[in-house]
Amino acid sequence: MAGLAIVLLGDIERAEFKDAGLQLDDWGTVYPFTDVTGAAAALTSGEVVPHVIVVAQAFPGQFSHSVVDRLRRLAPLARLIGLLGSWCEGEMRTGSPWPGAVRTYWHQWAIRCDRQLRRLVQGEPCAWALPPTAAEEERLLADMTQSWPRRQGMVVICAESQEMADWLAAACRSRGYVTARQRPPISGRVEGAAAAIFDGGDLRAADVQELRRLAAAVRPAPVLALLDFPRVSDRARALAAGAAAVLSKPAAVNDLLWELERPERGEKPAIHVSSGSD
Repeated sequence: MAGLAIVLLGDIERAEFKDAGLQLDDWGTVYPFTDVTGAAAALTSGEVVPHVIVVAQAFPGQFSHSVVDRLRRLAPLARLIGLLGSWCEGEMRTGSPWPGAVRTYWHQWAIRCDRQLRRLVQGEPCAWALPPTAAEEERLLADMTQSWPRRQGMVVICAESQEMADWLAAACRSRGYVTARQRPPISGRVEGAAAAIFDGGDLRAADVQELRRLAAAVRPAPVLALLDFPRVSDRARALAAGAAAVLSKPAAVNDLLWELERPERGEKPAIHVSSGSD
């Protein structure tokens, strides 16, 4: 079994990025570098011929446009992905983001990395497989080609907003699930749930308590918590309160479905990737 060759540039010991580094290990051989000089030397010598280059940027400007361009010239066939910290969330409006780069924030990574890399190694269309010239609309359209099997089971939705509850219900029903809405405060057991979704907003203290009640009500079914641009501490609080996973808002439907169906997929498929010239 051959895996992906992945160059990982940045401070992967940073709290936002540590889990991402461990996750990449599941998909092949990771070559970590803390600075561009070491990464460029490995690429220039041919020591590493990557399929994917991940640049972990903690704050805007940490890695300049010239750094990204240099990596692209040295490995033109590699997919270049920006793994971005919370400080980069406003960069699209007020900063100078890398042109043509795929941007994935640390709080999107856990779900999006597995989903995109699985499709990449299977040769299926996906956002991460497109060239740097692809527009964001093209990346969204590429992801819409993913086919999803019909499912059975009930998904419990806990959301104060009627609009959010309706959106989540429509997404789940499009794949065959039935849905049941639980309005706060939750009390008692909910029998027969396959999974639950909790719309937690900015995770106030009251939200944490409600999440804990929902997790207890549907246990052992997993609970997916939706949070507004979570920080590391928010994710930790949600997991401690009983969430099985955290998904940031605004959420992509495919990310939501991917996490809902994780228990049914089992282990990753055998990974085989041909040389970087494919």
